[in-house]
Amino acid sequence: MRRPNVLTAFGVLFLVTAPVIPLQDLVVWGPEMVEFFYISPEITAEKLSIGVIIVGVIFIIIGYIKAEALYTVK
Repeated sequence: MRRPNVLTAFGVLFLVTAPVIPLQDLVVWGPEMVEFFYISPEITAEKLSIGVIIVGVIFIIIGYIKAEALYTVK
């Protein structure tokens, strides 16, 4: 049985919370404005949410790698 790993937990948390802002803007502003937010030259919350998704995936990958290294018999 696998033991809990804090990095994978944080990764899942990041992946769950990252789509909140784009979905909220999609409901409030509509698809055209959300598309504009993604392609505009300014730093927007939508672009930051992409970064949060990337960080979440990296956390999950590191969490699984560290879990394998910690719990394997040498």
